[in-house]
Amino acid sequence: MPCWTVLPEEEGLRLDHVLQRLLPDIGLRGRRRACASGLVTVNGRPVREAFKVRAGDLVETMPEQPLPPADETAGSAALSEDAARVLKIRPPLAFLYKPAGLHSVSLAGRPCPSLERLLPRLLGVPKALLLNRLDCPTSGIAAAALDNRGEALYREAENAGRLEKRYLALLEGELPETLLADMPLNCSGGKHVRVLSARGAAPLRQTLITPLALLDGSALKPLTALLPILKKGRPPAAVTLAGCVIAKGARHQIRAHCAALGFPLLGDRRYGSCLQPEDGERFFLHHALLCLPGLRIQAPVPWLAALEAAAPGLSLRITDWLALPAGTHT
Repeated sequence: MPCWTVLPEEEGLRLDHVLQRLLPDIGLRGRRRACASGLVTVNGRPVREAFKVRAGDLVETMPEQPLPPADETAGSAALSEDAARVLKIRPPLAFLYKPAGLHSVSLAGRPCPSLERLLPRLLGVPKALLLNRLDCPTSGIAAAALDNRGEALYREAENAGRLEKRYLALLEGELPETLLADMPLNCSGGKHVRVLSARGAAPLRQTLITPLALLDGSALKPLTALLPILKKGRPPAAVTLAGCVIAKGARHQIRAHCAALGFPLLGDRRYGSCLQPEDGERFFLHHALLCLPGLRIQAPVPWLAALEAAAPGLSLRITDWLALPAGTHT
């Protein structure tokens, strides 16, 4: 494990800044993630990024955990239906399923696998490039380029507004009607995306939110096996299954827009959910459909079965919404 002793001139500095000497290539964000993941110790004790070091302290960084064997991640018929896997390959593009709990990209300080690290194994292409990121708790479709031509094709469609992404989300509260969130987002720095008070964001950064089903509090019970809830806070009287449509999108766009309208994602404590998971960050958001010119990619909803008993006909409503032609919502 790399280690070094804090110098006299570093006395009183924050650990994430001092780490630059030991980890010069990963950036401030990566150094903070390493501390938050427990991969950095001072005098043998894990500490957070804001810890103030003292001259003579011994700082150590632990290595990232190795990638699990192939039969534990993807590519085997014996795998769970919610494992990372290939959905479709249409050269020069490929489309994969990312389960909730798997990181999209490899970031310094992350002690677990990522979809990005699995790409060569899943696609058999050493230099395949992941084209979109999903938050760790988000499941669904991720696109990848098999070569430079694929990346150019995807980016051109994305920037021209010819790409449509449809998500399913469980929101706290009763969403009465379809709403368009066109508030600009400030995504610079920090763990939160700030929603600005102005209106009229560029169409590529807007979110259209449509209620598909209204569920009462009893619908939460079958979900607790998937999302352990803390026994604090008041459960919402109603939960809305919503369809969210975006184009190019931005970091945390759906999460931030829904919360700004008063309907945070169920379990999303970062954006104000009244119910919070016991461990880490977990909520219900699924990238269910990706539409490109001449191509539609769909991924099944992993938590749909848990809602069927509480909302008869739910599958049919979702199927009908996903079947609408691209551009219908805009």
